[in-house]
Amino acid sequence: MAADHPSLLSRRTLLIAGAAALVAGCGSEGPRKEVPPATAGGTGFWYTVQPGDELAGIATRARVSSSDIVVVNSLGSLALVPGQRLWIPGVQGFASAAPASAPGEPAAEAVVEAAGGYQLVPRSAWAREPVKGNNNPMGKVLRLTVHHTGEHAGLVGLPDVEVIQRIEHYHRSPKPSGRGWACIGYHYLVGKDGRVYEGRPAQYQGAHVSGANENNLGISVIGDFMNHLPSPVQLAALTAFVADMQQKYQVSARRVHGHRDLGRSECPGDRLYAWLRGKGFAGKA
Repeated sequence: MAADHPSLLSRRTLLIAGAAALVAGCGSEGPRKEVPPATAGGTGFWYTVQPGDELAGIATRARVSSSDIVVVNSLGSLALVPGQRLWIPGVQGFASAAPASAPGEPAAEAVVEAAGGYQLVPRSAWAREPVKGNNNPMGKVLRLTVHHTGEHAGLVGLPDVEVIQRIEHYHRSPKPSGRGWACIGYHYLVGKDGRVYEGRPAQYQGAHVSGANENNLGISVIGDFMNHLPSPVQLAALTAFVADMQQKYQVSARRVHGHRDLGRSECPGDRLYAWLRGKGFAGKA
């Protein structure tokens, strides 16, 4: 499996949100004390969403993960609403200053805020080496293929950036220890943090479906989805990004495939493939 290209995005910023109840008392009882969500554990604090707030920015300021906020608050909406209350778990308040990028995190200034469902991280923010010359031009994109990376030994629990760097190292290393490709085979990877990471630039043909890489944009979702679906954050980013790529390249739903549609593979996993079929995507070419 693998994929290709740095395409320009014109939509969607990963805004994930949901409401925690703000209960005002009535009469002489006065306001009732807010209770942390049942799954929150002990430490944390309530935050009131301000105009212009985004989930990723709130998480960065608090130095917690976006997915922790999503899970604890059982978020289901894709729009933060000013005045909405969120329980921020594990900390007692925002850090006094924005931290430098944590290990395995792209520089904050490198992340492109698209307009409605995800953030795009360019290749330059994570790649250690340029694309090698042994590649073919992509030409016109005629179809999209969705993969999962699987969770191989040594990758479980690592930050998304480190997972991508390790996949790239294997894909570009000379045979027999690697694949000997120009760079990572996928054009884009959807991280567990809900960001979309540019892999192989889209002007180059990918290396993600043996015998079917021509004119085929490869999108891989980080994780193993044989037995479970990606998180709501990851699925929201995948949905938004696939819709953008369909619009950008004028690709119909019948030309959006799972890897197994085009080759002998279990990819992108039974659960994710069933989800694609349920969305009206996927099917034999």
